[in-house]
Amino acid sequence: MADDDFVQAYRSGGIGAVNDLVTAKFGTGDSLIDALETMEDTGLWRILWHEADGKPDFGAVMEYLGDD
Repeated sequence: MADDDFVQAYRSGGIGAVNDLVTAKFGTGDSLIDALETMEDTGLWRILWHEADGKPDFGAVMEYLGDD
């Protein structure tokens, strides 16, 4: 995943721009969940998860944890 694209989106438009980009690239459902899990695993992003039946079914980027 091109994490740099998300950092650039954050720097130019904030968290809203990151969420817009993630949704534009990955849509919804399993692809979005996989992308957000990958972003979270980098340690650069805090994701807020919504769970159904004990597993995430939606999420949103809430915070960039890298250096500005």
